[in-house]
Amino acid sequence: MADDNDHNSLRQLDGRLRKAQKIRQDRHPEDRTRRPNTSMGLALRLGVELVTGLVVGGGIGWLLDQWLGTLPWFLLLFFFLGAAAGTMNVFRTAKEIGLAAERDEADGNGGAAGSGY
Repeated sequence: MADDNDHNSLRQLDGRLRKAQKIRQDRHPEDRTRRPNTSMGLALRLGVELVTGLVVGGGIGWLLDQWLGTLPWFLLLFFFLGAAAGTMNVFRTAKEIGLAAERDEADGNGGAAGSGY
């Protein structure tokens, strides 16, 4: 008997959730076509990747210098290695963005609203 009540309440919950999703889609139809990669999000990602490379490289170098007592040699070495790694990540990501934009343009979506590029 309690099992029937559970099934009924789950069916009612499912029906309410489907109704709420339909209402949301009717009110915001652009959410279905908008791509998650907006220009601002991509710019933030590029900046974060560059800064992360610098911070991680500098942090590793500083820790090695503290441990070995060689300040500032490992700090400088790993700072520049981190800068190189961050720059490579930025270039790789920018290349992927360019390739995605070319695919969108080839598909006929070039400059379409919501393309994200």
